[in-house]
Amino acid sequence: MSGTGSQVETSQWPLPESGRRVVIPQSLVAELATHPLCRDCLPLGAGFYPSAAGHHMDRRAPRDHLLIYCLAGSGEARLEGRWRPVSAGDVLLFREGRPHRYRANPDDPWTIYWAHLGGDRVDDYFDAVLDRPDAFAAHVGHHPRLTEDLDALLVTVTRFRGDHLIYAANLLKSLLSYMALMRRQRQERSDALDVARVQAWLRLRLHERVDLDTLVAATSDLSRYHFIREYKRQTGQTPMQAFQHLKVSRACYLLDITDLSVADIAQQLGHDDPYYFSRLFKKVMGMAPRDYRREHLAGGQLPT
Repeated sequence: MSGTGSQVETSQWPLPESGRRVVIPQSLVAELATHPLCRDCLPLGAGFYPSAAGHHMDRRAPRDHLLIYCLAGSGEARLEGRWRPVSAGDVLLFREGRPHRYRANPDDPWTIYWAHLGGDRVDDYFDAVLDRPDAFAAHVGHHPRLTEDLDALLVTVTRFRGDHLIYAANLLKSLLSYMALMRRQRQERSDALDVARVQAWLRLRLHERVDLDTLVAATSDLSRYHFIREYKRQTGQTPMQAFQHLKVSRACYLLDITDLSVADIAQQLGHDDPYYFSRLFKKVMGMAPRDYRREHLAGGQLPT
């Protein structure tokens, strides 16, 4: 089976507190490599590198496939002598056995998600995203779904359990298929405000407290008033309401699949006061985080 016979080769870039790097144990990969739901496309490792100054890698004989999605900043990549600049919204897809190099721009270091892949059909998934068989990069743009799925992939593979990795494998296939869809359907937007760009920017900052003026300046050329009006026209809610809902949605996901305490989840979402966070959660979901976890685990009916 392609890409499953050796330990994943990752960079030694020093991880900051907000960075993540996970390599799935080889014994577990071997166990799942023949599973009918995994064998065509299986994650071998995943990571998130924020503002990755100094990040670089030279893979001369790669024994697995590699996906890199650039969320912000810039860099460059080379495949068999062909250099290409990389900017936010670009995806790099390197195939097994093809030497390649990549590095962050020292003056504008990229923020990236990455995943090493193995499986019988990875080439087919890559072909669906790329224009040509010899291509290795494509611009798929900023889409909230991509950021959400990449983050979910990283959280899921960290569990090191068979059922979680089966889900991760299918999440990875869905993610690549979605990239292919967005690549084909990408077109100039006529809206005065690119809501998808706003959502993607907010999703990158779920661990922070964000003020409206910073959001407006980072994602549009509109005035504060027109930004709020246009955002509400397209979505039915204000930007800050949307940010709260994104945080609560992320909290629900962590309550579902991890054993983290409410205080730990609040901390991950930029709230030092877990009681304030619980009140925010209850305002959106109609119940406190502990009640949500208890009812969900018991199979109870959650509010819609």
